[in-house]
Amino acid sequence: MQAASEFRSSAFVAGYFALWAATFVFLKSRSSFGVEEALAAFVILGLIFPALALLTTRRATPLSHSVRRPGFETAILIACLVAITIIVVCGFAGAVRITTEPLHSVVLLGAKLIIFVVFPATVLVALGRYRLSELIPTSFRWASLRPAMWMALAGLLMESVLGRGLRDIHSARPPAGALALAVPLCFAWLAVEVGVVEEFFFRALLQERLAAWLRSSWGGLIIAALLFGLMHAPGFYLRPAATQEMRGAHPSLLLAIGYSIIVTSTAGLFLGVLWMRTKNFAVVVIVHAACDLLPGVLPWARAFHLVQ
Repeated sequence: MQAASEFRSSAFVAGYFALWAATFVFLKSRSSFGVEEALAAFVILGLIFPALALLTTRRATPLSHSVRRPGFETAILIACLVAITIIVVCGFAGAVRITTEPLHSVVLLGAKLIIFVVFPATVLVALGRYRLSELIPTSFRWASLRPAMWMALAGLLMESVLGRGLRDIHSARPPAGALALAVPLCFAWLAVEVGVVEEFFFRALLQERLAAWLRSSWGGLIIAALLFGLMHAPGFYLRPAATQEMRGAHPSLLLAIGYSIIVTSTAGLFLGVLWMRTKNFAVVVIVHAACDLLPGVLPWARAFHLVQ
């Protein structure tokens, strides 16, 4: 049984990297594709950060988390994901018509909470007879949060060296007082917008059920990471100027999908490792928010009129 489980895990991991390589070769021929960015994401997010996540959680004791009907609940979540994709694509035109900030940001956050958190949670609570606490096991004990602190520090260091967030802040030269206020408020905002919204659906719900259904923790992690990446493809395709990652003013749909696989899905790998090893919702929320903080704080501060 152990040997079969290890074989399944190895097959899923090998399959992911084979898909990554094939997508990279396909996109390499596109003039608007940044090879360096993809390779950096692969090495840092796909290799180094998962290794760090394994290292920082080596003494972690996973919180209790049970899945009652893995196949049925996975099917429900996949159906929700299809519906969410349709809503994102079809509802984009209505969302962009709201141009006033911070109303635009608040409306988008409310919509994300409804479609990624409230709706799937309501469905699973009703059909699976779960308590909400069973869906998001959480511990704020220092021993439980220690991996989050180390990985958050690694994420901030990575963005400080390789990201554009600090350079943008330095160029904008915002008032020190406004920046000091914006940083913790932006972190709290990101903890909800990317932490609660994305980690609840893709890690606490989807990855956990996929792992139980496939009888492979790594299988659930890999598939959830791929779906996590692909959910960003509509944004790269429909609003490339707002994402900052995609090159080219009008990327093709294939380029957007390929970019989502070889860049965005790699972030799902180390977040998936953290969830797999801790089953602590607070850990993945904190780390995800910290990794998005430096590139996000200046746009957030401008949207909420803290800086010009």
